[in-house]
Amino acid sequence: MSSKPEQHLKVGDWWYLPQQDKLVKFSAAGEITATADLDNLCQKAVNYFIVNAGRLITRDEILADVWGVRDVSDGRISRVIRVLRVALGDDSREPTYIETIPKRGFRFIAPVAEVMLAQGDELTGAVQELTSPAVKPQLVAAKPRPSLLRNLGLISLAGCALLYLGWRYLYLPMQDTNIKPFARFDPISSMIGLEYNAAVSPDGRHIVYNHLLPDYETVELVLQNLENFETRVLLSGKDLLSGPTWSPDGQQIAYQKKVGKVQCEIRRITLDNEKTRLQNDELLTTCGAKSLGGRLSWSPDGAYLVYPHTPDGLQHSVLMLYPFAGGKQEQLTIPPQTSQGDFAVRFSKKGDQLAFIRDDGGSAGQIWLMDLASRSSRLLLQLSGSYPMNIDWYDNDSKIIYPTSSATMSVVDVSTGHSEVLFNTFDTVADTLVSQQGRIYSTVGQYRKTNILKVENPLFHQAPATEQVFQSSRSENIAEMNPVEGGPAAVLTSRSGLPQIWLYYPDGRQQQISNFTESIISKGMEFSPDGRHLLASIGNAVWLFKEGEPPKKVSKAEQSAREPGWSHDGKFIYFSSSNNGRWQIMKVNINTLQQELFSTALDYFKESPDGQYQVGRRISDGGYQLTRQDGTVVNLPVESSGFAPPQMILRSQYLYFSQRIHENKTRIQAYDLQTGEVHDLKLEMNFSLKRFSVSINEKYVYSLQGTPGDMDIVEVKIPE
Repeated sequence: MSSKPEQHLKVGDWWYLPQQDKLVKFSAAGEITATADLDNLCQKAVNYFIVNAGRLITRDEILADVWGVRDVSDGRISRVIRVLRVALGDDSREPTYIETIPKRGFRFIAPVAEVMLAQGDELTGAVQELTSPAVKPQLVAAKPRPSLLRNLGLISLAGCALLYLGWRYLYLPMQDTNIKPFARFDPISSMIGLEYNAAVSPDGRHIVYNHLLPDYETVELVLQNLENFETRVLLSGKDLLSGPTWSPDGQQIAYQKKVGKVQCEIRRITLDNEKTRLQNDELLTTCGAKSLGGRLSWSPDGAYLVYPHTPDGLQHSVLMLYPFAGGKQEQLTIPPQTSQGDFAVRFSKKGDQLAFIRDDGGSAGQIWLMDLASRSSRLLLQLSGSYPMNIDWYDNDSKIIYPTSSATMSVVDVSTGHSEVLFNTFDTVADTLVSQQGRIYSTVGQYRKTNILKVENPLFHQAPATEQVFQSSRSENIAEMNPVEGGPAAVLTSRSGLPQIWLYYPDGRQQQISNFTESIISKGMEFSPDGRHLLASIGNAVWLFKEGEPPKKVSKAEQSAREPGWSHDGKFIYFSSSNNGRWQIMKVNINTLQQELFSTALDYFKESPDGQYQVGRRISDGGYQLTRQDGTVVNLPVESSGFAPPQMILRSQYLYFSQRIHENKTRIQAYDLQTGEVHDLKLEMNFSLKRFSVSINEKYVYSLQGTPGDMDIVEVKIPE
């Protein structure tokens, strides 16, 4: 018998196409707007759920009928369920597709109905291949799937064994053979928008956090009672409010306030005894205008506050110790020149140590410890596939808890440096904290969904037309448009669990070109001038991709590399590499991968497609410069700071760059390479989506637009 449905089905909000063996969504106009692209194992699992809709399915049945074996761990089943929930847009807390029946199994609860096509309606080959807009099937009659469909035959043991081996060794290799539990989340906040930077009062009765409204401009500082869930907005405005931390007596809260690009303050608010209203808001000290918006920490004895600060003239953030009794402030850390600095810090519960996060070349994070008695620091853990925005002390200060990836939480032993997964999650986890009572809180959810708009370049059109050329689901993180018209877009997606790079072609064809075996962090991608090759900044490495060829690692294992770019003829790659704590530009032949030193005076370099212009950033002062073919050097009116260097695209007529106009907004501007005049394209993007693309002929600008996501504060419950 067939292992998949043989009829066209309506499955919740999805349509099942048997010819393609895929779940898709249609627009009102009949166009395919989304595809639940799953690997073979996950597609087989969802097919099994569909044909057994409404029935309790035990884990043993899944092992036997999906894997075809019985020696697969329960943890592997849970991972497949998580992938399916992400792909279908399901929520484990309020499921609409897959319901978990504790200690028994799962039930597919979405309605499943057969679809009969109206006369004259048919799914054409174009629909089957997902290569063009299709006629949406007209629902003439629907009937529930008969329960007899569950009596499907088993797949051959050999085929299942091969499928299992592919899953085991290629799809999700386990780093820990011990199966870790999946945590349950009890929601704390439930506002529309993003709640983050949570801090729990010493008595465990109140929580304070930041709330970014869906306009991506208004930020609130919210106080919530954990006993009756009553919330109060303490502060609200367009300024960036971040990093709240409680005083030991629970009556005061320190926080960072950034006013545009010109002012940074560390402030303290005082609450009344009942914690129902704000009594006072005072300035403690100032921090550099380019300071990172990071966590603050109040010492357990109430004597000190530690906060991030970017001194004038520096490009990285340091940690400062502020004494409440008065006296000189002390700089605690000295990050290397290749780091963006230290941006999150936590006093240990005993108050004798600090744990903090240090940026590593803008592409990875590190967990550091400082002994406050000796002021000595040491690297505890180098991270690769995660970049936590917060960490905390755990298990009586013997461990540090941190997000390992979007779906796991880990701990690292402060004595041995040994790390292990503590629990798995069904939702994306951004950070974590531990209360004085030992309760774990975290931020979960999706920050945004990313869409791409194709805009006729306003420099050449009075009333530029706009069209949406890419719409993401929950799994896409980065999308890069091809500079050549008709070329594929590059998309970093986690639709199959681990992040992978796919090429999306205009005709609907899709091709995976990477095979990462662990979670990664990508800072961006860039196509070659001819649109055939793709550069990707992955962690501290630079990779080269081309469809039909195995990926090539351009940078060496010992190098920390970032900001790759192409030569005008596409034969060479330039990237910034650290050498003994300083950045330099390397030049690489794409055929031989042979490296040569190109510049020690610059830490950023790009060429125009015609080879007439070059853009670089000076190491000496961080300023950007334009070099013309005749050797003339011109300073550029481009600003750069901390984690927010502007994206720059050099073409033959203009240099396009992003500039921050608000804490959460950027705007695309263009510098005329002939006249030096700066033009505002009036194309705004959310600050976190500052990446954009420009076609080689400069006719089109592709800007990323974010649909606001939703992130909530939750209490984490780890199963016994």
